Amino acid sequence: MKTYQYRDLSITEFHQSLIITACDSSAGVGEKPGDELRVLTKYIAMFAARVCFFELLSVGATIIAIANTVCGEMHPTGEAMIQGIQEELCRAGVENVTINGSTEENFKTSMTGFGIFVMGSADALRVSPSSPEDVVICIGKPRFGAGLNVEGDDEIVNYKDLKTLIALDQVNEIIPCGSKGILYEAQNLASIHGLTFYPEVTDLDLIGSSGPATTVIASVKPSLITKLSSIFGTKMTIIGQLQIK
Repeated sequence: MKTYQYRDLSITEFHQSLIITACDSSAGVGEKPGDELRVLTKYIAMFAARVCFFELLSVGATIIAIANTVCGEMHPTGEAMIQGIQEELCRAGVENVTINGSTEENFKTSMTGFGIFVMGSADALRVSPSSPEDVVICIGKPRFGAGLNVEGDDEIVNYKDLKTLIALDQVNEIIPCGSKGILYEAQNLASIHGLTFYPEVTDLDLIGSSGPATTVIASVKPSLITKLSSIFGTKMTIIGQLQIK
């Protein structure tokens, strides 16, 4: 058995399969008196689940188990969190996954805290290493905080977009972007392969937060750009290219 990291994922190799895990957490956001940002409680779990789902699905994993930790009472906080996870599972088209978890019933809490751990399985990672001359594209527009609405914003990346990218052979690596922003993920992608990312001039905010995976970047072969443009239209932005250092 071998265990290693790929980006934010932990991967354990067994004889003929991989177990891949992702996690996310949140604090100070919700409906309790001590929260700094007021958001419906279910959205906290929905956003955290979305991050993990995108991370796992982007490498070809099938989601098989979910565990959540609610730093508060089951009613109403825990119930709302579970509802958010269930709604995100439906949005992702994932069925028959058991949600396990824990709540805090001994002490009254004044701030919302939440964690989620999601497990996936795959025969192999859906990753073709990026190479020089690959074009880096971004699907979606970055959103975070009060400006985010995953249920009604057509400009953020969705699960259909992700499945479209996964199905194309000339798409090498797909990386969901989060709080560190698009540019960070593009530069990290290049660094993993000993390459340099050269950004193009664009109106897209490459530095600000992308929140809970509201954008994904992908390294693709130049010959695929025309087809991708016809599929995604203005939702796609060419953000740069990979080159040898």
